[in-house]
Amino acid sequence: MKAWGSLRHKFRYFLKSAPEGLSPVIGSLLLLLIVFVLVGAVASSINLSEGGTNFQPPFAKITLESCEGGIYGVGPVSKWVTFKENQIVLIHEGGDSLPLDSISIRISGYGNSFKGNISNGTGKRIEGDVEVLYLDLGQKGKNKDYKARNCAVLEDGSWDVGEKLILCGRDSASGNIYSSVMVSVGGVDETKNNYGFKAGTEITLMVIDRKGRNVLAERTAIVKLAD
Repeated sequence: MKAWGSLRHKFRYFLKSAPEGLSPVIGSLLLLLIVFVLVGAVASSINLSEGGTNFQPPFAKITLESCEGGIYGVGPVSKWVTFKENQIVLIHEGGDSLPLDSISIRISGYGNSFKGNISNGTGKRIEGDVEVLYLDLGQKGKNKDYKARNCAVLEDGSWDVGEKLILCGRDSASGNIYSSVMVSVGGVDETKNNYGFKAGTEITLMVIDRKGRNVLAERTAIVKLAD
């Protein structure tokens, strides 16, 4: 403000000392110059403010083509279903390509998982409300069968229009390898990250863009008993 006051004082002095015919012309030019400077400053501030919020979330039409499964160890043996037989098929039908490392999938419904090692008798099956989270859709942290089923999607690192994504109850990496599939049952998250959903019940599936924290698609389906 001090600088502006000093500049204004100098302009007044200059105008007073200038010939009378030049004073109005110089005054008009100075006013135009000031207007241009102010307009430029306002336009620049608007561009900067818009630049920080110009993020456009991706758009994609995702269809849940099929959901087959069931749970193991309950009811007639003929209706027992393994984790591997629990499969969900999704299709990208339109919109943007989705980078696999920035897309998560959350699935919820009623089903089961297990804790410990069932094969040697130290583990146990647990049943209840199941929450499944695929931290991302890439190969890392999943077993080799995930790659075999989804090789077309994994090839270029993005889920493109026309491509299918097949999720399975045994997508989790086994052993001590880091898993990118997280499973909890009834609030218990110390599971082996395998999952099965009870046939005849409803699941809810959400495709999530982690970067923008947006739900790209939300679908529901009734679990059909696996053949």
